[in-house]
Amino acid sequence: MEFKILSHAGLLIKNKPGKSLICDPWLIGSSYWRSWWNYPPVSPALINSLRPDFIYLTHIHWDHFHGDSLKKFPARTLIIIPKGNYTRMKDDLFYLGYKNIIELKHGERLQLDTNFSITSYQFWMFLDSALLIECDGVKLLNLNDSKHMGGTLRQITRRHKPIDFVFRSHSSANERLSYEIVDEPGATVDDLERYIKEFAQTAKATKARYAIPFASNHCHLHKDSFHFNRYIQHPLLVADYFKQQQIQSPALKVMVSGDSWSSETGFSISDKDWFTNREVLLAEYLQQQSESLEKFYRQEKETVIDYKVVTEYFKRFSASLPFFIRRYFRKVQFTYVLSAGDHTRYIYNINISTGRVVELPDDTPLDHTTYPIQIHTTAFIFLRGIEFKIFSHMCIGKRVFYKVTSTHKKYMEALNLVFNAYEYDLLPVQKLFTGRSLESWLMRWREIVLYMQFGRDLLFYRKLEIEKYLK
Repeated sequence: MEFKILSHAGLLIKNKPGKSLICDPWLIGSSYWRSWWNYPPVSPALINSLRPDFIYLTHIHWDHFHGDSLKKFPARTLIIIPKGNYTRMKDDLFYLGYKNIIELKHGERLQLDTNFSITSYQFWMFLDSALLIECDGVKLLNLNDSKHMGGTLRQITRRHKPIDFVFRSHSSANERLSYEIVDEPGATVDDLERYIKEFAQTAKATKARYAIPFASNHCHLHKDSFHFNRYIQHPLLVADYFKQQQIQSPALKVMVSGDSWSSETGFSISDKDWFTNREVLLAEYLQQQSESLEKFYRQEKETVIDYKVVTEYFKRFSASLPFFIRRYFRKVQFTYVLSAGDHTRYIYNINISTGRVVELPDDTPLDHTTYPIQIHTTAFIFLRGIEFKIFSHMCIGKRVFYKVTSTHKKYMEALNLVFNAYEYDLLPVQKLFTGRSLESWLMRWREIVLYMQFGRDLLFYRKLEIEKYLK
């Protein structure tokens, strides 16, 4: 068998007879509104060589479920997805023209070919999944972004031991770095070291032979997010951590797009160093993509928002919320400051509790006493959030900036959680009690136990110590 790293989270597995599976093929273009780009870039020759028999999508985030990349493959291609409490992934595949779809339940195994099978393991309230691949006697655990730990990770490792390769993310893919605490300048908003530390702890817990830093090989090229490149925890930093901590097992291997391993010849890894002089290479990459970026900047500049569209969306959103959530938000306003080009074009003051939207003049002085929760992004992104019901994706792309006071930060964090719940069919609350949802959560009872353990830790110790669940 052979596996090959394709991209940020793209992985190709091929068995001896030649049947092939691709996981999470983001191969071309950008993700999250020109913010995220594969780094290093994926060679056109590699893309054109791909003829997958099967595709597995771990979750719906665009750096894993990438519509333009999927369109490179015939509509008849079998696409396999996790079966969680909601049907959004299947619905979106139907929208793209893919009808040959299999949903795998938590822990369900699918035989792809002789000595070639996969087993899906779901995790988190907002559905993610890991994939255990068994191919010609080799076992690969693709954890990608899923944060399996405690009983959920033990279920995988005990059922499939020994694991040969583990793949996992190791850098920030959330909104924490996008916060500015206006009354606490310089306040720490994220612990960057924890991403690599948790990668190492998880890798050791699997007892795999090899650990591959994975699903974090991207960069930011949009002018709004380019500065975030300095915070990316790239694979060489992971390798440095393993050396500093004297971690011998699993053995760490840095692999990027085009690198591979086969059961016959072992590792095939390019000598090209993409990380030591990353700033120079990023400047070259930015220049190469300048035409695409400039075209998109013009598109963003021309965005026009219909006030009625905004009011109707937030009216529906508010109506879906249970009483206790509306009550929590009843005394706070969220101020969306939306730019088009280099200027503010729209300002909306929104009461989540009532769904009421007030449009303010675009030259309104935005002091933080009157407007303590400000969400700065573009009119284009805000409108896409409404049109495609993807407010939960906005914060991932590092193109939304939260300017909040220290006392109001908790409300913004809560709203992002509520957006996720709304878009992952956890709201209205009755959606939790559909047959599909109940079946999914009953099969994932270990995860429910884990959340109860988290609750206990917060109640009695006032903190979560993730490390103890990664042993």
